[in-house]
Amino acid sequence: MTAVDPRSVERAVAHAALSVPGVAGLQPGLGRSLADAAHAHHAPGTASPAPGAGVRARYARDSGVWHVEVRCVLTEGRRALDTARAVRARARAAVHEQAVPADTSRYGTAGGAQPAHGDCVVAVTITRIVGDVPGPDGCGNTGPEEGAGVQ
Repeated sequence: MTAVDPRSVERAVAHAALSVPGVAGLQPGLGRSLADAAHAHHAPGTASPAPGAGVRARYARDSGVWHVEVRCVLTEGRRALDTARAVRARARAAVHEQAVPADTSRYGTAGGAQPAHGDCVVAVTITRIVGDVPGPDGCGNTGPEEGAGVQ
């Protein structure tokens, strides 16, 4: 019987979501923002969000399913639906790698309607879409494919 800390799941999902092209960042919910601000010991304007900010994860013991919410800020120039689908797929993979349900002994092999080992439900919310985010060259270009041939 292994218990998985929801914070470690949130950090893994946050890392996975941020690796998706078109995701500019994650936006924490109001409660997390207020809590982070209340506990920040930084100079004004220098506080950064916690590693799992923008992601909420909880494990439902009764069903054996992880419920994950990801709040994304996207960059313009990509289809929001495609980006949200990619975030969802990577988030699900991160949960499957990170989280093992605490109690799987009650699930029989005769399956059917029983949740699979490590099932998760991921909801992706796009909170806003922002303009170009500075890339490696500092000019908003992330590579040769963007703006190629445009003067």
